[in-house]
Amino acid sequence: MNPLEFYGIDWLATSCGLLGVYLLGNQNKYGFVVFMVASASWIVFGSITGSYAVIIGSMIFLILHARGLYKWVNKDIQNA
Repeated sequence: MNPLEFYGIDWLATSCGLLGVYLLGNQNKYGFVVFMVASASWIVFGSITGSYAVIIGSMIFLILHARGLYKWVNKDIQNA
C-alpha cells in the first residue's frame, strides 16, 4: 500500500477535517474555511477515484460550511 497513492490529497482532506473540528470546537469561525478546504480536497479525491458519492457529498458539505461561515460572519456584524 502506497500512502501517497492519491498524491496526498486524502491526507490533506483528513488533516483539514480534523483541524476544522478542532477550530470550531474552540468557537473559531476559521474552522469553516478549513472545512471548505477539506471538502474541496475530498472532491478532488472523489474525482481521482471515480466516486460520485464522495464528490456529491463533499459538494454538499462545502455548501453547508460556506453557509455556516456566512451566518457566523453576519451574526458578528449584527452584534457589532
